[in-house]
Amino acid sequence: MATANNFSKAVKGFMGLPAAEEAIDSDKPEAYETEGLTKTVHSDPEVEVESEKKNFLFTAKNMAESAVKSFKPENSMTTISKTMVITGEIVSSGDIDVFGDIHGTVKTSGDLKITGKILGDLAGNNFMLTGCIIQGNIVARGNVVVGTDTTIVGDIVADSIRINGKVKGNLKVDKMSEFLENALLIGDVNSQTISMAQGAKLHGNVSIASDTAQSEKEFDAILGL
Repeated sequence: MATANNFSKAVKGFMGLPAAEEAIDSDKPEAYETEGLTKTVHSDPEVEVESEKKNFLFTAKNMAESAVKSFKPENSMTTISKTMVITGEIVSSGDIDVFGDIHGTVKTSGDLKITGKILGDLAGNNFMLTGCIIQGNIVARGNVVVGTDTTIVGDIVADSIRINGKVKGNLKVDKMSEFLENALLIGDVNSQTISMAQGAKLHGNVSIASDTAQSEKEFDAILGL
């Protein structure tokens, strides 16, 4: 009887239910309500212990499932710390932050933020390159930002690009190529639009990819042809 009562008190304490101060003497089960929960007290201690065990296991299971859901990551992010040096190919479906060194190719469907050193080709969505050194080609489905104190040796393919660092390689840009005051490019540029700030340096050929037929129509409209 003492064991049953102790287990019952422990379970009630775990579930937040008050322990009974007095023993219940009745030949029939008695129902009572506590904080919206309906419980049935049996005069038979074995029946009561079995009922408390079931409630305990049910509550513990729900708490475990809730804890697992609360710790489930909402998005995936890979971080290469400053003290890490990785040799080999990296393939990911999420964003990657690189503060260390990588000797190998990096491929991801997410964004790349790089402040370390990479020797290898890169492929991803958007690129944020700040104070880094990259020796390899870059293929971006989105935008590429080359910040100050950044040096890139390799070709770059992107939807648009903004350069305020040093690049040695050819650029193939679908939309806008913007060169800020600290930009230095040694290579050819093929872009739909080019913008250059005072102080920017470009050593190479410039090709503006435009619709020739549309341009001819505009001239014809001006000349009345």
